[in-house]
Amino acid sequence: MDKRQGLYLYMGCHNQDRRLLLRTLTQGIINDMHISVKLHIVLILSLMIFSVKTGRAQVTQSDYFMETSYLRNSLNPALQPEQGYLVVPVMPNIGANLQTNRIMLDNFTFKGPDGRRVTFMHQSVGVDQFLSKLTRNNYMNVDANVKLFGYGFFKGDHYWNIDLGVRAHADINIPKPFFELLKRGFTQNEQSRYDLSDLKSTGYSFIELGVSHSRPFLNKMLILGAKAKLLGGLADYRLNAESLSIDAGPDFWRAKSKATLIGSAPGVEPRYDEKGNLDGFRFGHFNIPGFGLAVDLGAEYDVKNIFPALEGLKISGSINDIGFITWSKNNSISLQSPETEVTVSPSDYSIYERDGSSVFDVFEDALDDIKQAINLKGDKRRARTSMLRMSIKMGVEYEIIKDKLSAGILYTKHFRNYSDISEFTLSTNYRPCQWFAGSLTYSVNHSRFDTFGLAMHFVPSRGVNVFIASDYAVPHISSDFLPTTSRALNIQLGISIPIGQRR
Repeated sequence: MDKRQGLYLYMGCHNQDRRLLLRTLTQGIINDMHISVKLHIVLILSLMIFSVKTGRAQVTQSDYFMETSYLRNSLNPALQPEQGYLVVPVMPNIGANLQTNRIMLDNFTFKGPDGRRVTFMHQSVGVDQFLSKLTRNNYMNVDANVKLFGYGFFKGDHYWNIDLGVRAHADINIPKPFFELLKRGFTQNEQSRYDLSDLKSTGYSFIELGVSHSRPFLNKMLILGAKAKLLGGLADYRLNAESLSIDAGPDFWRAKSKATLIGSAPGVEPRYDEKGNLDGFRFGHFNIPGFGLAVDLGAEYDVKNIFPALEGLKISGSINDIGFITWSKNNSISLQSPETEVTVSPSDYSIYERDGSSVFDVFEDALDDIKQAINLKGDKRRARTSMLRMSIKMGVEYEIIKDKLSAGILYTKHFRNYSDISEFTLSTNYRPCQWFAGSLTYSVNHSRFDTFGLAMHFVPSRGVNVFIASDYAVPHISSDFLPTTSRALNIQLGISIPIGQRR
């Protein structure tokens, strides 16, 4: 983030507010502190090269009950599509997903004196007006994946699936005092302490090669499936501020911190400036710095043999991403900062009395002083192991009109670093003809009655199949066509070639 962008953010300039705010919330904290800039770059480049998807380890929940979707096998390895398929790199499956509790535009932008939106840093926005919209811990989860190759086929009653893709995930947790410091810390008349100890961030990206198999049992009433995955780690990091406090007021601004950063990337090494302060990272030649294994397990059961009156009712469940990646010693770093303290003169913080051209310069000087308090050092290299973020799913589907209309309920729980996320998805699935199927869904926890999900599959038995799906299809948008109130966003789309006969 350059000085001009920083100036726009903190002075609340209208034209750039929303775009710069998004960038600041996801990157600015770590970039300004110069802790893990390069590791973020490795992660982001992995996404840009392979995908446009940024939420969940798998795909949209709207595909779960759709027999026309080959992606349902990624959500539950026991779920079989009605036909084999082929995905090639020139026609990959891509998507996007993001989830948060409070970090959304409606909480960080406000109507200014002239009616236009301004950032929370604008003088017209009251401290309590802004902080009342936040909670103690404000998190954001961002995921990415792309299926570069996929081949699914039936052999008798057995379904086999082979796929190759790239996945990435990032978590960030920003404590409320961080934003309070930005909003209040420079102009208050008394000394106050801000505890930022819960400022944390993690991320990873890896290549995944998977083979899944499912088959029926008990006279085809029960289908069991499993997927084994070989993982090639691309990058991984974990930033944790074990203690980080700032005393701000008219007499002094003092920062004390103890932080750790562990990470892995091809040939990564810390780089220091002439004063011995961490100034970024160097990287070696591209290689695969980590390898691992993972497994998905799933089942689907038709209850009509037990309860004949409930013919058409199926229950299903899965556990995904039970696995790990071990990162090699030569491609890993472990940095720590001992508890240190830096004091900054308060005379530099009369921000609202200065003209716009000097505001960011003052703030940048302050960050230059504070980053000394979180200066990470270390030369130890050791192999380490990181676990994947596991998820569980449980679904119930009832077929109302055979091969035409069904309704379902899906419960999903994602285990994250800072906050586990649970979601209930209600689904209505309709297939008016052989070549088209649609699904209308509602996600209880994140939709808040202002959005719904939609999936559309164009599936002729020969030629090319096309699909697009989203669990949050109609978010509220601003005049700049940006979502303002949505706590979750995603989209999934792709093209495949149908293989074999429909079942």
